[in-house]
Amino acid sequence: MANIGIVGYGFVGTAVEYGFKDDHNIRIYDKYKEEFDTLEGVVKSSELIFVCLPTPYKDENMNIDLSIMDENIEGISKYAKNTDKIVIIKSTVVPGTTRNYSNQYPDVNFCFNPEFLREAHHLEDFVNPDRTVIGADKEEVLARVAQLYRKKMPHVPMFMTDPTTAELVKYFSNLFLATKVTFANEMSEFCDALEVDYNEVKGMVTADRRISDSHLEITKEGGFGGKCFPKDLVALIGLGKKLGLEPSLLEAVWEKNLKVRKKQDWKDIPFVSSNQKK
Repeated sequence: MANIGIVGYGFVGTAVEYGFKDDHNIRIYDKYKEEFDTLEGVVKSSELIFVCLPTPYKDENMNIDLSIMDENIEGISKYAKNTDKIVIIKSTVVPGTTRNYSNQYPDVNFCFNPEFLREAHHLEDFVNPDRTVIGADKEEVLARVAQLYRKKMPHVPMFMTDPTTAELVKYFSNLFLATKVTFANEMSEFCDALEVDYNEVKGMVTADRRISDSHLEITKEGGFGGKCFPKDLVALIGLGKKLGLEPSLLEAVWEKNLKVRKKQDWKDIPFVSSNQKK
């Protein structure tokens, strides 16, 4: 039985608690929920600290806002340095972030461990994942985090890699699905123009085993919204430009979604945009 700390109690933090509460001691810190413990109390009493904090995007320059992460990682590091505690980042952060924290706090053990949750099904998705991805630069950190998951989910495929690779896996997954939604919306426009039934077309297309039918539904809102896809798309576009790349496909997906999405709901969700911090 391990002592586990959770920093941030949104849908990812609640999923982590749900997944491990029966077998481990759980303590929680959330700045906006007074019923929980202090950050110091959680870190000092925990061997493994899951960081499940929001990473909004910045409206003004298409970039990620890590200010909430930075503040909490600094606080966690005060109590985790020079110990065998492991800080497990579950928040979606642009590739290179975990290593930046490792360089900034060299006496702290960091790991990146992404989640692939559907918000409406986050509890069941946590305990029934398609795979577990663990990214760390220290073998002993990889081994300890892997042991935690193997005991809970012994039959789930596990991938152990470096943190930057693990961070990119998260964005690759989310943005592939966002692109798929956008493509489906464009094909729906073709169907409307040609006066054919989109669902009939979709049914025959997805009979091909190479093409999953997920994320091909055309919703009444159009396109994609919510907490994850919009901010992640904007963040990776921003990173691509910083790296000297031309993320033209991702930019086209974003522009198309702005056209087809009837209500840009992400602008009103706390912690998705840096303008909507609680």
